[in-house]
Amino acid sequence: MTDAASEVAHELGGPMPSGFRALSEEKLRWLATTLSHAKQAHLDELDASTERAVARLPLMLRGPVRGILGGTK
Repeated sequence: MTDAASEVAHELGGPMPSGFRALSEEKLRWLATTLSHAKQAHLDELDASTERAVARLPLMLRGPVRGILGGTK
C-alpha cells in the first residue's frame, strides 16, 4: 500500500474501499487531504454547537456540563 493509500485508510478509520485503488497517487493525496479537512470542519462545528448550547445554561452549570460534553473551554 502506498503512502497516499495509507493516509486515506487512516482518514477513513479502516481499510480503503477497493474502488479507490484505481486512483492515482495525486488523487489519493487529494482525497486524504479533503477527508482530513472535512473531519476537522466537522469537529470545529461540533465544538461551536456545544458552546452555543452551554452558553444558554445558568453560569453555575456551564463548567460541569461542558466537562461532561467535552467542550474546549
